[in-house]
Amino acid sequence: MDLTKATDQQLYDIAQDEGARMKKRYEATKELQRRKKEKALQVDIENKENRWFR
Repeated sequence: MDLTKATDQQLYDIAQDEGARMKKRYEATKELQRRKKEKALQVDIENKENRWFR
């Protein structure tokens, strides 16, 4: 499964599935973190803010 095309809910379900392989759980968690960071950057750009240097 291509995790970049999965929904946030699907990624969360994979990350929480104790029966899934640890590698898949880790990949799902990393993808969720990447998306969260990307969304934060988009908000900063839209608001013309730079929260990284506060």
